[in-house]
Amino acid sequence: MALIVGSSDDESSDEEESDLEDVVIAHQKRTEKLTRTQRNKQKRVKAERVALEERRRKKKLMNQLEQAKKVAKEIKEEEAVKIARRQEINALRVERDSQPVGVNVFEKISELDPINAPSLPVALTDELKNGSLRAIKPKGSLLTDRLESMISRKMANRKSKEKKKVVQGKRRNITLGAKGGEFLLT
Repeated sequence: MALIVGSSDDESSDEEESDLEDVVIAHQKRTEKLTRTQRNKQKRVKAERVALEERRRKKKLMNQLEQAKKVAKEIKEEEAVKIARRQEINALRVERDSQPVGVNVFEKISELDPINAPSLPVALTDELKNGSLRAIKPKGSLLTDRLESMISRKMANRKSKEKKKVVQGKRRNITLGAKGGEFLLT
């Protein structure tokens, strides 16, 4: 290899020198004529390489076909599971819709929240002291009973009982310092 490098004495033609420094002249070796046996050997090696690539390509294709069968089987199984689940959901939906709305309100309330469920709305015979309905105290509240009835008939929504998050600890006021860059906690 030969490398042409410009002289560094003359710095005025800096652009020309940078072009000359980048030029690299490489001597190329002449290709000699190959003999018949060498050419035949190259052809055999090339044919073997092509045959190997062809075998690899066919093997990949066969593996892909086998995987395609597996994937198709998995898809069929997933579809069967989805269909079964969809049928189950539809059956539950039909069952839910077949039940009349607004019936057995107090039983439904006691199933949802047995602790806060109201007692029976009518006084029992042993609760009647005088035997007169005018003298007894009313049980429950008309407002809450009406609200529960509306909730069971899907005319109102049940209030969610989410509480506000309370941060514990001392609350501090942040004030700006004299220079405006410092914060003081008071």
